[in-house]
Amino acid sequence: MATRFAKGEDPTEILQFNFLDSEGRITKESIKSALKPPYPAKYYINVLLMVIALLVFLLWNYGIIQGTKLGFFCNDPLFSHKYRGDTVMPWMLGVALGIMLPGLYLTVEWIRQSNFEAVFSIEHIFEFYVYFKHYMIGLVIVAGVTELAKTIVGEHRPHFFDTCRPDTNLNCTNGTYIFDYTCTNKNVAMLDWVDASRSFPSGHSSISWFTAIFCAYIVQSRLPTHKAGTSFKVFLFAICACMGLVCSLTRITDRRHHWWDVLTGTIIALFGAAYTIRVLHAQVIILHRRIISDQMNFGEDGMKETCETCIV
Repeated sequence: MATRFAKGEDPTEILQFNFLDSEGRITKESIKSALKPPYPAKYYINVLLMVIALLVFLLWNYGIIQGTKLGFFCNDPLFSHKYRGDTVMPWMLGVALGIMLPGLYLTVEWIRQSNFEAVFSIEHIFEFYVYFKHYMIGLVIVAGVTELAKTIVGEHRPHFFDTCRPDTNLNCTNGTYIFDYTCTNKNVAMLDWVDASRSFPSGHSSISWFTAIFCAYIVQSRLPTHKAGTSFKVFLFAICACMGLVCSLTRITDRRHHWWDVLTGTIIALFGAAYTIRVLHAQVIILHRRIISDQMNFGEDGMKETCETCIV
């Protein structure tokens, strides 16, 4: 079924792409036509900005863009833990980010629609696009703020001495503050030396908690309790919470972060998720009111009345 927009409304302000035919509808033919080049300038600008953001991210992580180089107190116990690796390795977190949102969204929609084919209708694909777009924007913002803070602060990780083995920490007097040092550990790569001074705040915590909160919002806003049951919704909430808890708390037990690094990363995620969800919720309401025509009805005067119960 083609989706028709209300007369006089500009859906491109809502969806931010021109997938409409001459009659203001979204059809398979109009989508195929819209995907053909040339594309609007805004898409090239967005791609350019994403490439720049990725480039800066890599330059920060590889130490090409130099961050703050802090000193340390001789034999400071805060930095004297052994490096034991990661319980949640970066590739594990990446896989979780890649499958959690689509998997959870499909599960929620399948329960809502009671028909798996309906989940892949044009209307619901567009809804998923709006959710996924805002999720990616929020994720980039949270990750960007986290990486910027890491570069500016330059705090040492709990295993800093074990990874770096600074030369001036070998024969110093306990309690003496050392400003200058050189890492001497040849058993690790230079990238590990850089990473050993990027503790604050925790990237695992900010990214995982942002994803957890965003997914919990999807469960709460899109999954009716009368269809799923209270216990199942609580179960989905628990999955979301476990992702944030496991990723953040293991950073402390692995001695990869201090507890305040994890706390700050969680706070960044909370603010990032709150902002993203607020903007997203407004657009989803517009989608339900103006785009999904089968959830609208007509009043006696022929004017369309909004479905106030679409967002539950």
